[in-house]
Amino acid sequence: MRRTRKGGFATVLGFVVVGAVAGVLWAVLSDPVQYTVVRVGDQSGLSADEAASTAQFGVEVTYAWIGAVTAGLWGAVATWLWGRAGGNAVIARTALGAVVGALVAWGAGVLAGPPEPTVGSRPAGATVSAQVSLDAYGVLFVWPVAALLGLLLVAWLTLPREPVGGAHRDDVPLPPVGV
Repeated sequence: MRRTRKGGFATVLGFVVVGAVAGVLWAVLSDPVQYTVVRVGDQSGLSADEAASTAQFGVEVTYAWIGAVTAGLWGAVATWLWGRAGGNAVIARTALGAVVGALVAWGAGVLAGPPEPTVGSRPAGATVSAQVSLDAYGVLFVWPVAALLGLLLVAWLTLPREPVGGAHRDDVPLPPVGV
């Protein structure tokens, strides 16, 4: 029982650490939307062209692939270290840890990335980077899915298998020959 608690705590804590690192990596590798400062009379604002939607999609894809790789690897490592005994608790703590890791990665990426864009005293035509953010919240589900796939891979490779139907190969009667 003590080993199960230790493994559960270590799994979730590992997802928090991996999430923080992945979030910073996401902020560094993403190419955020670039706005252009527009001034008309005494009015000023930020404008983006059609390429901005492509850039935002790229930010979210970057989050997804970083999350898939990190969550899948940590899910496999945590299962290898603390979950080879199996059970529902291993699945639950891996899924919960991955959800927490996804949220930590999102928050760390927003904090590590560029700040919220403002016009300020910038001249017309200057470019301003947008804040790294997620618009499609479904991307957060990449983390638990990838972590559970890592768990499944380790379980498939390491857990003992029972023969189909509970019978051993030597116990299966052979069909009659030449009847």
